[in-house]
Amino acid sequence: MVARGPGEESPVRKLGLGLLALFYILLTPIAVTGQTTKGTLYGSVTNGTADGGPVANLEIVLRIFQDSAEVESLTTVTDTQGQFQFEGLETGSDWVYLVRVTYQDVIYSGGMLAFQQGQSELEAEILVYETTASMQAVQIGRAHLLVSLTETGLEVTELYVFVNTTDRTYVGTERIDGRLWTSRFRLPQASHDLTLNDGSLGGRFLSTEEGFVDTEPQWPGSTQVLFAYALDCPSGLCNLERQLDHPISDLNVLIPDVGVTVDSKQFAFQGKMDAQGQPYLNYAASDLASETNLDLRIHLDGAPASDSTSSTSRTSTQALPWIILGTVLVGLALIYPFWRRRIESAARQDQ
Repeated sequence: MVARGPGEESPVRKLGLGLLALFYILLTPIAVTGQTTKGTLYGSVTNGTADGGPVANLEIVLRIFQDSAEVESLTTVTDTQGQFQFEGLETGSDWVYLVRVTYQDVIYSGGMLAFQQGQSELEAEILVYETTASMQAVQIGRAHLLVSLTETGLEVTELYVFVNTTDRTYVGTERIDGRLWTSRFRLPQASHDLTLNDGSLGGRFLSTEEGFVDTEPQWPGSTQVLFAYALDCPSGLCNLERQLDHPISDLNVLIPDVGVTVDSKQFAFQGKMDAQGQPYLNYAASDLASETNLDLRIHLDGAPASDSTSSTSRTSTQALPWIILGTVLVGLALIYPFWRRRIESAARQDQ
């Protein structure tokens, strides 16, 4: 009331105006700090197949996550130049964005995006490809079998890196439960407790009588499959034989150097190597054709079945796939011009 009063400035009025000014000063930093800058995400979609060019009138889905929980999704379509834009986005550190498109029934993504401090624009360049039913140019460039000892036998982790050197996405020709699959894996007869690092049986992976298949498309570049299982060896003989369904350029097996022996006509001993302070025997084979029978048996005679060495071996072997996977991916990114990031599992689950 005093601040609005007419007439001369009395001491009371001056005091009121002073308090009002102080109140405004105290509030100003709070108001400025509380302001949130809105951001813009823009980008384009290009067909990476020869003579492809910009992709117009393609629906773009923007999935919005806050603190790892999806809170909203927005959609738009590309213009005649294949470009799109989303405005008014939150730029805080707890907000993450995923751009997803579907082209010829295959999902593509530019990867997870987040605004950095002071940043107000994000760019997402997405490549899509024509599809093909021919697997002629797709093969396993590298494969790794990583072995550790247990009280009853082995724990085996297998990593396969598929390489597609074409400019088309391989989508498969055969179906299981109405779904196309692109690669198949058979498991040793005595294996059990299968675990998959990316998806589960019934999702990306579908069960078969002898193992499982992968339904993920083979994009230009590389696609990885990583899984593990237990293998019982009651007689001390661990048989890893099975049929290979895809050609493999290079396959190596790492086995803890704790008294085991290897029996195989395909694999040649490459010497010993250390990983995280643990010695391993390194065996390698190359140029394995599709439908070849994998010839590999491991004898546990003289190997400790349950002690601190076995425990250390198991821990080191479980870490090795991620070390090798990172090395392989860096190499492939440098070698293959059509390198594509793998689609995030969150986007794939909505397919």
